[in-house]
Amino acid sequence: MADNKDLEEVAKNTTEDFYELLGVDILADESAINRQYRKTSVKYHPDKNPDNAQAAEQFILLGIARDILLEPTLKGEYDRQRQRRQERELEKGRLGAQRRQMVEELEKAEREGVHNLKRRREAATERDQLIARLAEEGRKKREEYQDRVQKEKQDEELKAQLDRSVKVRFRREGEAATWDKDIMTSMFERYGHIDAVVIGGDKKVKVHGEKHRRLEATVTVVYERLDSAQAAVTGGKVEYPFLESVAWASKESEAKSDLRAKFATPSTPLGTPQPNKSFKSSFGIGKGLGAAPGRPQFANLQELEEYTLKRCKEVDERRRMQREQVV
Repeated sequence: MADNKDLEEVAKNTTEDFYELLGVDILADESAINRQYRKTSVKYHPDKNPDNAQAAEQFILLGIARDILLEPTLKGEYDRQRQRRQERELEKGRLGAQRRQMVEELEKAEREGVHNLKRRREAATERDQLIARLAEEGRKKREEYQDRVQKEKQDEELKAQLDRSVKVRFRREGEAATWDKDIMTSMFERYGHIDAVVIGGDKKVKVHGEKHRRLEATVTVVYERLDSAQAAVTGGKVEYPFLESVAWASKESEAKSDLRAKFATPSTPLGTPQPNKSFKSSFGIGKGLGAAPGRPQFANLQELEEYTLKRCKEVDERRRMQREQVV
């Protein structure tokens, strides 16, 4: 809505018949004017006439007419000027050609005043639309940036989890046929705190030299700390030789582990493995071989490797003695 100063200027000088434009009587009240404005303006709305400049001008003129007729002071001024214009029209026929030209020039100036007001309203509308469009584009860009940052954060978290993940494979046979998440947690929490244990789908694999395929299970253990995962990869197969394999879940983690073993010493000690006698006795792990001792705390990877080699030699020696007893 234009300010009253602009509308007052139009009310005094316009040659438009606002009552005829809106289709209302001079005695129409506010509700009738608003109702008729809504009905009439719909036909000329820019959204329904995107390529019709004349319709856009008519739409703006309807808004000016409504604003003037709804404001009592402006309406009174407009009615007075309208009455005078009607009287002048009656007199124009009696005027000479020169005076008629002067009147027409005055009326032209009045029409230009209305046109200027319409142009200002159009400019204001375009400016508001531009501001709204820029604000919407800014909002979308902020949302896209936030989504990108969130996705990058999730990717980093997923990669960090994968770096701390260990994949365990074993055959689904004997007592191992019923191993579940709780049992696998009991077996591998000795190496450190576990974030998650994921039981993968079992699949049949062909074993060299055997006629029938064997059912093999795959379990992924996600540790809270990287050194705990390192301890599980290094010592898991030694502690539980009946497992098919205990390895890094990703090749990248395996490569990093090899580099750490060659060139680096961890800044913090590896997690302290806890003995799991109750699990081993309940499932018969190590029968005939003696109970496996609890794993000590390691100060660095070199001590862990020495311990692993020692345990491997102990296992080989026990197997040799069993074979000799059988013979």
